[in-house]
Amino acid sequence: QFNHNSRYRLTVFSAVCYRYITALADSEEEESDDDRKPLQEPVDELTALLRKADRLHSCNGAEKAQGLNALLERKAEVCKLQLKIGFDQKCQYLWRLSRAYADAHDFAVDLAEKKSCAENGKKVGEEAISFNPQCAEGHQWYAILCGLLSEYESIQNKIKNGYLFKDHLDKAIELKPEDPLSYYLLGRWCYAVSQCTWIERKIAATLFGEPPSATVQDALQNFLKVEEISPKYSKFNYVFLAKCYKDLGQRSQAQQMCDAASAMNIQTKEDEEAQKELDSFVASL
Repeated sequence: QFNHNSRYRLTVFSAVCYRYITALADSEEEESDDDRKPLQEPVDELTALLRKADRLHSCNGAEKAQGLNALLERKAEVCKLQLKIGFDQKCQYLWRLSRAYADAHDFAVDLAEKKSCAENGKKVGEEAISFNPQCAEGHQWYAILCGLLSEYESIQNKIKNGYLFKDHLDKAIELKPEDPLSYYLLGRWCYAVSQCTWIERKIAATLFGEPPSATVQDALQNFLKVEEISPKYSKFNYVFLAKCYKDLGQRSQAQQMCDAASAMNIQTKEDEEAQKELDSFVASL
């Protein structure tokens, strides 16, 4: 999963797009057709690279950040194959590269490095969408990078990226309506907008004609949708459910969500951040 606050090394690509590596199950004993194990599907090098990217992204530790170098090492080869692979395959590579920039951003310590990861990731994400506008993950990770970049931007660009964040999340949900991550992120957006001050809304209206609009109830519905699709999705989802219930005056439900969040183990960096926020929230409940 992506760090919600918030979220690959192979042999060189051959000149031909697909060089198949077939894994066969050898046996010295005679086997009947019924007993014979099915053969693995042949895997081309680009597919192998994408699978490695997915595996590294799923890691909980610093190994997750290694995905960026693994994908960048093969970017030149992928670009050379551009005329031989389909637009969707290029998009599949690019949105994963955008995701890898987000992972690297989360593990970077230097502020300039974090901003660079966000800027590069957003550019790559936009390119991914241009190759396949119907790819849900492309829109999802482009939205995420817009959100990350907004942390380092001027007020005007923060608001602009906020609109992009919302628009592309909506598109991601339209294309893939059962992905809990998109609803979680949309819930975070709705909650943040619901907490905007009058002056922030005034600035948005002055710059863009219409300020963003969302309520705590909107946020709550998105966080509940996450729980519906994927129960116990994350510690942070329970934390924000608790915040919504508290803001709506439903303290008993808020306490239940706090208890649910506390019951979840801390396994990732995001979980550590969620626990800190939970501890602070419980003290004010």
